[in-house]
Amino acid sequence: MNLLFALAGIGWATINVNSFPMVVELARGGNVGKFTGYYYTASMAAQVLTPFFSGFLMDSVGMTILFPYATIFVACSFVTMLFVKHGDTKAEARASVLENFDVED
Repeated sequence: MNLLFALAGIGWATINVNSFPMVVELARGGNVGKFTGYYYTASMAAQVLTPFFSGFLMDSVGMTILFPYATIFVACSFVTMLFVKHGDTKAEARASVLENFDVED
């Protein structure tokens, strides 16, 4: 069981570490700040609300609700990730951005 918990923790850490760079990569140049705000608003709201909601469920149903609760929300996060389109920018866009930093000698 400890091995499964360790693997789940490593998997979840991998998702959390890569989620913000994915948001930045998917945003257009002028919208990075807006999507950063959306990302942090959603993640902080989840961190604030889930202790209250899971505590309510534990009081109502019991401690056995925690594993189904976690499973449901991990499945929901997996489903939302299925809707993410490829995040790589086009080669032309990279070239034009780099050309802005080109300085004549």
